[in-house]
Amino acid sequence: MNRIVIFLLTIFFFNSASGYGQTEFKRYTNQSYNFSFDIPSRWTIKYSKEQDGLICVPTTKVEKEIYEDCFEGIVFRMDFFRLDLDSALAAQGVYTKEGNYYYTSDRERDSVKTENIKGKNWIGIYHNNVCGISCKNNGFHAVGGQCEFIYFSNGKTTICINTNGRAFDNEILKRLINSFRFD
Repeated sequence: MNRIVIFLLTIFFFNSASGYGQTEFKRYTNQSYNFSFDIPSRWTIKYSKEQDGLICVPTTKVEKEIYEDCFEGIVFRMDFFRLDLDSALAAQGVYTKEGNYYYTSDRERDSVKTENIKGKNWIGIYHNNVCGISCKNNGFHAVGGQCEFIYFSNGKTTICINTNGRAFDNEILKRLINSFRFD
């Protein structure tokens, strides 16, 4: 029980501490799919054979320790579709569309409404679902995670960024969405 409390306090402290001050950002550019967006300078995006795709991982000791135990060392994954948004979401098999909105489900609710988002040359959706967290070192497992999904589409290509149980802090989420663009 004490390990669970310590784990939750560590996550709370890290989330609180990362929200103070100004986060430094750098530009990530993907030349294969012609898009770019900003990420914190303390993260890097790389190919993972194990994950079979591009992942974002932390580069600082503190974040590596937090993400490694319960989030597989991953800040987020990226998925790519050579499809428009509607076709990409239909291919996922977990979205339904009613009017102009998509709905999905999470571990607590059957119908989670997504938020429509848009930028200069793209449209997309965002949602934050409750998901499970499994920690390697202490066996902790609970429906306590926040899995975020952000889809960006220029009508021909759709990019999905999804977290692994730990939500972005608000500053990072806003910067990522507001800086995204297809080149």
